[in-house]
Amino acid sequence: MDSIATVTPPLPWYRRLNQNKGLLLALVSMAQMLDVINVGSVIIILPDILREVGYKVDELQWVTSAYALAYGAFLLIGGRFGDLFGHRRIYILGVTWFSIWAVVNGFAKDPILLSVGRAFQGMGAGFTVPSALAILTTSYPVGPERTNALAIFGGTGAIGSIIGVLLGGILGSTIGWRWIFYITAIVGFAIAILGVIIIPSHLNHSKVKDRRIDYVGVVSFTLGVVAIIYYLSEGASAGWKAASTLAPLIVGLVLLVVFVVVELKIDYPIMPFHIWRSRRLVASCVTIIMVSAAFNGMLFFATLTMENVLGYTALHTSLAYIVHGVGAIVAIVALTKAIVFVRTKILIIVGWLFLIACYIVWAQIKADSSYWKIPFPALILSFLGLAPIWLCCQVNSVADANDEDQGVVGGVYNVCQQIGAPIGIAISNIIANTRNSPTAVGVELLPGYHSAFYTVAIIGGIGLVLTIILASNTDPVKLSEDSTTTKTDDMDIDTEIGSRSTEALDETDKTETVLGSEIGKTEAFSAISTDEKTLA
Repeated sequence: MDSIATVTPPLPWYRRLNQNKGLLLALVSMAQMLDVINVGSVIIILPDILREVGYKVDELQWVTSAYALAYGAFLLIGGRFGDLFGHRRIYILGVTWFSIWAVVNGFAKDPILLSVGRAFQGMGAGFTVPSALAILTTSYPVGPERTNALAIFGGTGAIGSIIGVLLGGILGSTIGWRWIFYITAIVGFAIAILGVIIIPSHLNHSKVKDRRIDYVGVVSFTLGVVAIIYYLSEGASAGWKAASTLAPLIVGLVLLVVFVVVELKIDYPIMPFHIWRSRRLVASCVTIIMVSAAFNGMLFFATLTMENVLGYTALHTSLAYIVHGVGAIVAIVALTKAIVFVRTKILIIVGWLFLIACYIVWAQIKADSSYWKIPFPALILSFLGLAPIWLCCQVNSVADANDEDQGVVGGVYNVCQQIGAPIGIAISNIIANTRNSPTAVGVELLPGYHSAFYTVAIIGGIGLVLTIILASNTDPVKLSEDSTTTKTDDMDIDTEIGSRSTEALDETDKTETVLGSEIGKTEAFSAISTDEKTLA
């Protein structure tokens, strides 16, 4: 009897989309870019929001601060929830939540509603970013393919910072500022729908066996981080010893102590403390706090200098930072090649030297300085220094993490980055205010601004020393395309050498994502108080 061959009919076109990794890369990169655009574009339209929504000048900062606070507070939770319940699921939920509140913000006519909406948008971004990283690292094999994919993904953050300021200026001056939120919502919902189709369903699976949620840890950590970031952000304007700022600081510290005690005792912590046995993670977190403090302090006063001394408009100032975004993209590509041949500790040290030089150049600015004489070369030095530090810190921070801890380690690292920014701005602002009188304007502001730039240079010097002391003298892996062997570290990164090599190399590629995203975000956030000062 003749056998009958069974022919499997081809899948419908929409069922084959999740087999196309190029579409997956484009989808996740669009979400990354959307997040950064949402920051930069909103800063440009702050004057319009002030006029139409009814904010007071000293309250306007909450349009951006609420987003930043929530984003920083939910990074750890978003990363851990992705580990527990699947990064595909958390990613889609995060983008959807982000988009829902974009619609609310577009219709908001009340300052409280808009501020709350921005906070919930930041919460959505905090859930989306860690899962986006995990989706890419689990979808692309180790080697050139993954490196190139994540370089593209990382570059979208820098591109987003450029598009954000341009989009804010164009829409704000034409069809209206509310369309920034409407467009954000439309694109976000489209990404969520496509995510259901394109992101493979196996990414909903988790390797964590105990999926119980540490509710006490979630609440204490979230509220504690929000309270401390609030103190660091508001202390300069409200007063460091004022009850309105001291009370949140005390509450935040108490909550973080509660968080540590709970995490040490509970069997299913939101942040497993065994991750801190990695010297590389400790060194990377310390370094990224320092570099974020110095870099954001520089951006804060560079923006003030360009607008209050050189006379730039807010849009002109934003355009001046384009060189930084473009340079970051080029640096990402170059560093993925350089890291194969040069130890990460050396690259970080070189990066610090570039950054310190950048801050010293800014300190030489005068009222008649042209853009090409001081700001342009300073920004060149900035991205040349910033790129290798962020790249290498991200590589080392996650190199020793197990698969089930990748999300939480990435979240911890990004929380450190978020905390560093207000610390740097606060310290440099205190120093500047000791040199400038409250009534100083124009060129009279330069003495304080110069002192601020020298202050961030000192912060950079401290960061350089800490890097030399804390950073490991060996890399987690030989960062070459054909290597799967682990180098010996000077701490106890116990067994599983082969698997750790793969994990570490995976995380090397993950770095570019954070680099592009954070460059875009820090550039955008740097203009916040400048707009407020101009409006005042």
